[in-house]
Amino acid sequence: MSASVAIIGSFKTVERYQAVLASIEAFRAEGWTVTSPAGSAVLEAGIDFVRFETDHPDMSDAEVQSVTLERIMSADIVYVTAPDGYIGRTTCYEIGRLIQARRPVFFSMKPEDLPILVASRFIAEASVVAREYKGRHAPTLFEDGEDGSSVVERRLTHG
Repeated sequence: MSASVAIIGSFKTVERYQAVLASIEAFRAEGWTVTSPAGSAVLEAGIDFVRFETDHPDMSDAEVQSVTLERIMSADIVYVTAPDGYIGRTTCYEIGRLIQARRPVFFSMKPEDLPILVASRFIAEASVVAREYKGRHAPTLFEDGEDGSSVVERRLTHG
């Protein structure tokens, strides 16, 4: 059975993007297909919206984000690479969309700049998540928590 993952996180610095590339390799080593990113080179580090060599040069940043979000949403699970707990503004937006769509999201570290409760079972190394959920149902962040935040989040996502 094929499994797919999207890796998201901050790509602004070389060090953060190296962590993303390491996550990509960990999932690929376990036989996962990575829907996003392709793993290509960053055109210019340090800017607000990082673009890759594989991004179409005629597309606006908003178009690139929409195409990327489509690739992210097509994955079976999403893995957030969060070195030192940092994920950044665009990743926060993507996580919000994923929660609303009830998609499984896992984190390399507890996010420091995201104001939601992330239970410890959703925080693990990429290789652990890849082995644990290949061919298995992956839970969503708030599907079964009984804390106040999870109860409210379920009301928000389930209508």
